[in-house]
Amino acid sequence: MGSEISTMTTTMRFLRGENQRLQQLNEELQEENSYLRECFKSLRGLQRAVSRLDAHVQLKALLDRIIYEALRIVDAAEGSLSLIDESKQELVFVVVRGTLCEQLQGHRIPLRDGIVGWVIAHGEPEIVNDISQDDRFSPLVDVTFDFRTRSLISVPLISRGKVLGAIEVVNKFSGRPFDEKDLEMLSMLALIAARAIDLAGFKGRN
Repeated sequence: MGSEISTMTTTMRFLRGENQRLQQLNEELQEENSYLRECFKSLRGLQRAVSRLDAHVQLKALLDRIIYEALRIVDAAEGSLSLIDESKQELVFVVVRGTLCEQLQGHRIPLRDGIVGWVIAHGEPEIVNDISQDDRFSPLVDVTFDFRTRSLISVPLISRGKVLGAIEVVNKFSGRPFDEKDLEMLSMLALIAARAIDLAGFKGRN
């Protein structure tokens, strides 16, 4: 009898533990579904905005909205969209959100400078969760504007096989590392931004 009671007690503890685990998993799945629904809602809205793009004035507003959505989706504190100035071989910060918005807007850096320069040169995105361990990182912007970059994601803007610039987000509010999910969402936003820039470029020449 004692053995049966012990077995039942062990079984009940296991079932309670399993029930708690499943409840936690269910809550995580609900949060994930909510996150994805919100992301796709944002992406659909941006795609519709691109389809209505008809002037450079609208382009600037759309790019600003894209950076806003990027920061909101990946929970980052700072973000920028920079474009290549081929004539001067420089990268120009066209849209900036965060504490450096006023100082960094319109600022230029050498085209191949830092991690963003590597991303542009290779046409590949990059996650760096500890910039102190990455030799590609350039402290130029941090030193110039008294800022501290801890982690970042940089994604190239590519349209029809040509790199136009990059989107970069810096430092999660939570302090957590950036992950592949963040990179995937940022890459989709980069596709929308590159499409908009390309369309506006063609309209500007017509």
